[in-house]
Amino acid sequence: MKESKAMKIWSLLYPVCIYFVVTSVSIIILDYLLPETANSKLFRQLLTSLAAFPFLFSYYREDQKSRGKWKKREYFHMIRIKPADFLWMFLTGACFAVALNNLFGMMHLSDYSASYTEITKTFYTGRLALEFLALCVVIPIVEELLYRGIVYKRAADWLGIRCAIVVSAVIFGLIHMNLVQFIYASLFGLLLAYFAETAGNLTGAIAAHMAANLTSVLRAETRVFAFMDRSPAVQVMMTIVLALIAAVGVFYVRRKNVLN
Repeated sequence: MKESKAMKIWSLLYPVCIYFVVTSVSIIILDYLLPETANSKLFRQLLTSLAAFPFLFSYYREDQKSRGKWKKREYFHMIRIKPADFLWMFLTGACFAVALNNLFGMMHLSDYSASYTEITKTFYTGRLALEFLALCVVIPIVEELLYRGIVYKRAADWLGIRCAIVVSAVIFGLIHMNLVQFIYASLFGLLLAYFAETAGNLTGAIAAHMAANLTSVLRAETRVFAFMDRSPAVQVMMTIVLALIAAVGVFYVRRKNVLN
């Protein structure tokens, strides 16, 4: 039976709803086991992401089965990617993220979003091991499973690749619920969906997402990128250089000619 447009839209959105329901219930449970403090917020988010993973994985697996891309006990297709492609996607994600953050900094975009400032206080607690595990490993895997593995793929089945890239990126931006992250996540979501389509699985998108979050952690907790803030001229020059490197990375990936 042919699905209505409303049902197709719902098929894109209900996994996101399930994700928020599971994380919300997990937070309620954690309120009794691990009350929220300034130091526990990120750890609580890590636990809620882990709680959501089995539900999202089951949706992803069923979707893959329905496309004939899943065989019992064969999971290698989820991670198979050429090392050169992986490295290019990782590097591109890092350069794209730093360039975009530089641009936002020069535009003082964070001044227009108080909630963004509050969120950064939650993420960057000074505990590098926890930030690395949560922001650079677990959360990118869980979010890519949801937004590229499920939402994007379902949108592509319905709307085609190009439209699905845009739709999934906008949904990814909207769920962050503040101006700065909406713009950042929407733009970055375009790149992540493109990489997911090009690689044929989630590995490239996960690599780029991990790299982007790693640059944010390093920027917040170390002085690795401090040299770019020495003067506006240096910041502009480095932003252009990083954007060009990211463009080269996208061009390298585009040679596969997936989007035809």
